[in-house]
Amino acid sequence: MLPNNKKADSWRKTLKLISHCPVCGKDYKAEAGKRFDLTKSCRVASIETRRKNESDARFVHFTCNHCQSHFMAMVMVMPKGTSTVGMVTDLSLKDVEKLHKMLPISVDEAIEAHTMINSPDFNSKLI
Repeated sequence: MLPNNKKADSWRKTLKLISHCPVCGKDYKAEAGKRFDLTKSCRVASIETRRKNESDARFVHFTCNHCQSHFMAMVMVMPKGTSTVGMVTDLSLKDVEKLHKMLPISVDEAIEAHTMINSPDFNSKLI
């Protein structure tokens, strides 16, 4: 965890740690990282939580110019420092933005999907 310097753009310094592609190892070009905001329409958290955390996390999507792999990172500014969590993904930035605009699934839809996937004739329904 990096020390918190209380500056509004301290999350940018953390991005220097994400300087190379985890798939091919090549250095990212400056334009590889694109910031996007998932906090504006987060439907899971309460309004109070969103307001409190709105400036606490930044989401960044990287596309490697060499191997075309994608990497997403969340940079969190916390009282004791800055931390990052990242993952390799097959989603392009356009995919992430598109999926984020979709409504979340309901509990009923999740139960229905679980029931369907675990049914004995699930494979025949795919055809």
